[in-house]
Amino acid sequence: MRKKERQIITVGLILLFAAIGWWAYHGGGGGFVDITNALSGNSTSTTTYELAVSNLLATVDQATGHVLVSFQLANEEHFNISSVQILYALNVADPNNATYTALNATAENGTYKAEIPSKFGDVVYYKIKVSYNAGKTLESDVKSITVKDTAAPTLNSVSINYNSTAGTFSIDFNATDNDAIATYYVYYADLGTSSTVSNTTTFTAVNATSLPVVISNVTANNYYAFYFVVEDISGNKAMLYNETSPYIVQANATATWPVVVTEQSSS
Repeated sequence: MRKKERQIITVGLILLFAAIGWWAYHGGGGGFVDITNALSGNSTSTTTYELAVSNLLATVDQATGHVLVSFQLANEEHFNISSVQILYALNVADPNNATYTALNATAENGTYKAEIPSKFGDVVYYKIKVSYNAGKTLESDVKSITVKDTAAPTLNSVSINYNSTAGTFSIDFNATDNDAIATYYVYYADLGTSSTVSNTTTFTAVNATSLPVVISNVTANNYYAFYFVVEDISGNKAMLYNETSPYIVQANATATWPVVVTEQSSS
């Protein structure tokens, strides 16, 4: 091969590599990079890379009600990525036309993460937005998750206070929840002069969103059977005693009130 021909081939290869580099940097459009091997004579093999969101996962932090989103980007090493964000909206009627708030995702060992500041009861809509290759954008489909509390409340004890003058029971709950107690339930039955329940005993339910729960028209010296339930805003419940084994107390004005009821209390 003559010197001039070798020079022409060398210049051609330099231009080819420059073109391939430009194509790889600018991504070829739509999240793809195509690199064609033109150095092997008749070879037409092509390597194609697609930038894509993978392993997308959303979980609810049971301590805070926040949604934790994590994901990975397939083939990100072949793209010049400038920003990775999670866009979210809360409780919107139309997620496809909603205004989204952007959170910057942080990367750790190849996994991107962000924490959406939601609360229990929210419906969270979210999507991933990636900016790359000087102005190109990859945006995922909208996903959703309902922020549901899965932890049941704790019902530690109940305090029953009898007012013989007013003929009422006033009942307070010592209960806790990782979010909030929504409803307090008192189930009671007037047993009359008997201190035991039977298969025909009927319980009346009284519920309230604040304390105390008051039961009126209490007959002096009658026996009353109780059991108690608390429910949080996600529908989780905790119970103290039950319909077949209730707590029984007499409406006796001379007894010491209030009576503190725990699971270990004897009737």
